[in-house]
Amino acid sequence: MRRLVALSLVTLAAVPLSAQTWKVVTEPKTALLYRLPPENQGNALIPLGTGAGEFKVRDKDPNTLVVRAEGYAEERHTFIKDEKQPSDKVYNLIMTRRIVTITALPYDATIYVNGDARGQRTLVLEVQAGQTSTVELRKGGFAPMRRTYRFDRGGELPPPTDRLELVDRLINLTAPTGAQIFRDAVRVGEGNVDLVVPRGSCIVAHAEKPGWQPGEKNYCNKEGLPDPPLSDRLTLAGRTVNVNAPPDAKVYVNQKQAGVGTVNVKIAEGTCVSVRIDQAAYVSETRQYCAQDNAPSPPIDDAINLSPDDSYPASSSTDQANVTVTVEVGKGRTEESAWNVLAAIIPTYIEALETTDRSTGYMRTAWQYKPYAEGRVIVRTRIIVSRPSTDPLKYNIKIASERNRIPGITTRDDENFEPWSRLLATYKELLNDIRNRLQ
Repeated sequence: MRRLVALSLVTLAAVPLSAQTWKVVTEPKTALLYRLPPENQGNALIPLGTGAGEFKVRDKDPNTLVVRAEGYAEERHTFIKDEKQPSDKVYNLIMTRRIVTITALPYDATIYVNGDARGQRTLVLEVQAGQTSTVELRKGGFAPMRRTYRFDRGGELPPPTDRLELVDRLINLTAPTGAQIFRDAVRVGEGNVDLVVPRGSCIVAHAEKPGWQPGEKNYCNKEGLPDPPLSDRLTLAGRTVNVNAPPDAKVYVNQKQAGVGTVNVKIAEGTCVSVRIDQAAYVSETRQYCAQDNAPSPPIDDAINLSPDDSYPASSSTDQANVTVTVEVGKGRTEESAWNVLAAIIPTYIEALETTDRSTGYMRTAWQYKPYAEGRVIVRTRIIVSRPSTDPLKYNIKIASERNRIPGITTRDDENFEPWSRLLATYKELLNDIRNRLQ
């Protein structure tokens, strides 16, 4: 029966022999067998064959067998004269230690084996049969590289040589507390993460935090471009507010419509924005949000409910507001008589007259102001009369109807008023009254 023996670098225990010659068989079959020469015959090994050979035990000789194979640790065995042999006189030598010569780049990267630092540049790794060794290459600013070597006889063997090279860059990236960090739009963590930038590519990193405008940076790992930093920080500058208005309400940012209903409002760092929400039949709301050190922090979300505007039930939609309507005077009425009728009718609607001139046929009332919604809504109305023709005699009548845009601003600010396509009920019958009485 053959006996399998696992050898180490030191001389193994001798096996008793009864004969002077052994047949040596190796695994792998490619192993080279040598005899260690006597001390007085130099250092040159004496070849015995490949995979198998005969070994004669001699007097006054080291009687040491040396076995070498690419990718294996050298094995040695010393035979002792006159010790008993097995019946087939065969000695089976199985090489049980695989050797991997590892080269590491960059040269100042540190090589770790199973978590223990083993130096730099090169490493001769010995892997015992049936065991696994994990080699990792590390250097600041690079993504670590890990490779596992396992030696299973009869299976795939670790390579005799291997090269590990760090090529992907690594950035330790931080962001403000509570900020989510994204790599190319994919969330990778919060607050502090390690980002890998593969060789030959660029990535986009950005941080998001509710109530803040995102911070973003680009990093490249390409030849000819600066190396990415070992560490970096994403900053958030500027604020955002989710303005949640009623679904049909128009949202204006700094006097420009930004959307309808829900709008994400951006506030640049160091500035303020004015937001107005308008909806028919409701009182407009105006909010100011600032991203300034001395101003209150804006809310992340702002739900805005509009109050009903009681000027709407007090008015009606009409095509007579802010348009010029021409009324022809009846043929039997003189210019003087017609003017007197107008001078009698107009003050019953608006008493204060700014201008009246019969010779030119021009009359204009002062603005008549009417407050609603506890003074937040102001509707103003004026009547303008002009005479475009005396033959036939005609008068142009215009009822100017306007409503304030922003509550709380003085009524003297004409720019805060805009045309309103409705008329207060007070003026609903004005044109009919004038037509009827000028016939």
